[in-house]
Amino acid sequence: MNKRNQCLMLAISAVLMTSAAPVTAQMGASAPLSTQSISAPAIRGQVSDASGRLVLGAIVRLEGVNREAATDNQGRFRFENLPAGTYEMTVDYLGAERQSHQVTVTSSSGAEVAIALASVGHTGQVEELTVYGARGAQERALNAQRAADSIKSVVSADYLGNFPDANVAESMQRLAGAAIQRDQGEGRYVNLRGAPVEFSNVTLNGVNIPATEGTTRAVDLDTIPSDVIAMLEVSKAITPNLDADAIAGNINIVTQGALDSQGRILRANLSQGHNELGSGNLNRWGITYGDRITDNLAILVSANHRSTDRVTNNIEHSWAEFAPNVYVPELTEFKDYELNRSRQGFSGRLDYLLGDNAHFYLSHNYSQYKDVEFRDSYIIEWDQVQAGSDGSSGQMRGTFEKEIRDRSITKTIRTSTFGGEHMLDSMTIDYNLSISKSTDIYPTRDQFVYRQSVRPQVRYDFTNPNLPTYEVLDGGGNVVRTDFDFATPFNFREYQRRFQGAEEKENSGAINFTLADSTWLDASSSIKFGLKARMAEKEFGSDRFRSRTGAPVTPAFVDVTIGRQSEPFDGYYNNGPKLIRNFVELYGPAIEGDAGYAIRVAQSIVADYQAEEDTLAAYVMNTLTWDRTTMVYGLRAERIKTSGQAFQFDEDTEVATVLTDSNRYTKLFPSLHLRYVMDNEVILRAAYSTGMSRPNYADLAPYAIFNDSDEVSLGNPDLDPTYAHNFDLMAEYYTRPLGVISGGVFYKRLSNPIFTAQSTAVGGIWDGFEQTRAENGENGRLWGVELNVQRDLPFVEGLSASFNYTWADSSADLPFGLGKTALRGTSARTYNAALKYDRMGFSTQLAYNSRSEYIDAYTVDDPALNIYWDGRSTLDWTANYRVNDMFTVFGEVTNIQDTRQIRYQGDRTRVYEHESFGRTLEAGVRMSF
Repeated sequence: MNKRNQCLMLAISAVLMTSAAPVTAQMGASAPLSTQSISAPAIRGQVSDASGRLVLGAIVRLEGVNREAATDNQGRFRFENLPAGTYEMTVDYLGAERQSHQVTVTSSSGAEVAIALASVGHTGQVEELTVYGARGAQERALNAQRAADSIKSVVSADYLGNFPDANVAESMQRLAGAAIQRDQGEGRYVNLRGAPVEFSNVTLNGVNIPATEGTTRAVDLDTIPSDVIAMLEVSKAITPNLDADAIAGNINIVTQGALDSQGRILRANLSQGHNELGSGNLNRWGITYGDRITDNLAILVSANHRSTDRVTNNIEHSWAEFAPNVYVPELTEFKDYELNRSRQGFSGRLDYLLGDNAHFYLSHNYSQYKDVEFRDSYIIEWDQVQAGSDGSSGQMRGTFEKEIRDRSITKTIRTSTFGGEHMLDSMTIDYNLSISKSTDIYPTRDQFVYRQSVRPQVRYDFTNPNLPTYEVLDGGGNVVRTDFDFATPFNFREYQRRFQGAEEKENSGAINFTLADSTWLDASSSIKFGLKARMAEKEFGSDRFRSRTGAPVTPAFVDVTIGRQSEPFDGYYNNGPKLIRNFVELYGPAIEGDAGYAIRVAQSIVADYQAEEDTLAAYVMNTLTWDRTTMVYGLRAERIKTSGQAFQFDEDTEVATVLTDSNRYTKLFPSLHLRYVMDNEVILRAAYSTGMSRPNYADLAPYAIFNDSDEVSLGNPDLDPTYAHNFDLMAEYYTRPLGVISGGVFYKRLSNPIFTAQSTAVGGIWDGFEQTRAENGENGRLWGVELNVQRDLPFVEGLSASFNYTWADSSADLPFGLGKTALRGTSARTYNAALKYDRMGFSTQLAYNSRSEYIDAYTVDDPALNIYWDGRSTLDWTANYRVNDMFTVFGEVTNIQDTRQIRYQGDRTRVYEHESFGRTLEAGVRMSF
């Protein structure tokens, strides 16, 4: 860690944020308890805070009888089948005064109670104070985390609203143990605890989200706008009632329910912004409305939109071994991106109460991501390596191409869910039926390519590996140019069109039964069991067309240039003129009408596949509660059946044959979770859990691509899922009035990690072929440490800080005894630090995020060419001013340091990709009525 980062970490230390529309409330020394008699030996109730909001995660306890419950999203709790007597009932909620009440139960009657909490001020005393929306929301999150029986991280939307994050992935990076992978500077995938992105399961209100892309199961969370979040829940040690495909954990995106508030909800936001690189515009708006139509029927709808015009500068190199341990570049690409990215989301929910003991809901969530971009590329293919050349300097011949690509992507995620809950005297039954669908469509992916008529010798210098320099030589070895703006003409090379799409659908149904508490082993015992069915389908298809017909069908190079130069990285390079944008409209009909325009058979067939995966699951778990100890143990069983269809393709004869294959297996997932509350209120947690990561659908597809060179690329339907035994220890101290200090360690023992590897096939129709396919390694391990602090700082009124840090390390066996490697996505260090000041209606925050290097892609036969992401840090700033009870104005700046993104192959001096994005500024207003 460099000195700058050390100083920043020391300067910023720990926790809690606030902001948003205020509600002023008068607090008293204690709040009254209202009761109503019910005809059952039970205590049922609802808890609200001082401003009337229903609270999540309040711990309600009947002292002396080992009965404890945590309030749900609607502030409800229940104790059923109680022996007759008078009970001392305590209510404990961070940010509020502890309460104690006596409630009497007879053999035939009990009480329905309504409890109003009194808030606690900064000094810990009950007082009159202004309660801000963000503080109230983060109270819900920290209380839910504290009350959980398993190891969880929970953060509220308003806490995340202190950060200038555009999508769910970027919001996730603020959590302890989470780090993100980016695409052109924006967060896309999430690595939990240093694990590969496929090791996490992502759900929306508990419903599985299918992946949009055809090559991975990882959910690209940049598709989902951050505005849809009410809360993020990350279960880091899963319990039997959760899906088992979550080695790293389960990420649950919680949206607001229509009954989560007792009053009307009406809020909106509107903002404008500016991207420094390329002077692009940014605009965003969102609106949420919710209300009770009747006492039993409530509705909530929300819509949001964000659009940004951006420019990114990019230079990429791929490397090859020229001599033993000597690597030289074989391809260089300069890529100038001009793009528009937009996200929009809609969510709606209807909740209906049928009496006091039945609840039904219907919800729909829709997210769409669009990326429309033009990419001007300057491509150099290197050959004829001169003696003495190496990775730092040398001389080669260059073949130069100019390319324009017009590409658009539309990704959508839809989930629709119907569910219900019935609270009976002897048990609670809840169930849901859901339909989910994700798509990834390329309606446009077109390219126009021109090639330089000369191939000069070029001298290169990678003394600065991020920005190498070049000198173009003449036949005598003299320098004639130091840029690539050639005067000699480029000739037409090819015209390409590509149409591609992926779709994944999942229908699921689940039912859960929770038996009323009983007594066993001197503990309160709660048994929960259930069933779940998931039916998933995945398909991917791609059609590619190409023409290499020259004039007169295709235009001359001068006819396709525009009056702008490609001068990336602030003019450090000059790559000549950019190319025309509407080339398909102008020249496509003539080219596509010519006989030279044809489908590329191999490329249009080999990647196509269809797959089905059905999962039947059953589980049982038991929760035992003693005075200070809670134990949850249980078992989940999953039966998985897969089937797929793909093609066997002979590259020499161009003959394709349909192949089908199937597989089935059963896995058991035991777990044990312990929670112990010490006298000083420190909570100790320990967990043993198990989970798996299923192979990607594309790897399971039974495709085969071969040629006369005795080389074959294969799918592998017999791949085993990666299975993990997980061990966790965690200590948490929740400070009053509202904060947390926690630390923990984790260890994951893996079986059957998956890699793509080459080997010689033995037996079968491919005997003797050099085959490339996904294979299982033998074992692996992942371990690490997490620290998290959130709290007010006592030496300055209104000053608070947050800090979290994760250290991780990993190792896995490569197939065929080829050695060991780190897992994809394992960064040794990931941390966040934020410092916030909030007083008299004004708040401002400075937030720092840092992630160290990690491996991104393997070259199993030559680890020196493995691809790594270099470490990157970002500094962001936000400020808010509350004008009045309805309006708050805000401003924010992201990537203040203008840090860039670097990938390299094997060694930091061999840069694979260097990309810059610039800063982004945004200002707007938030409204709450």
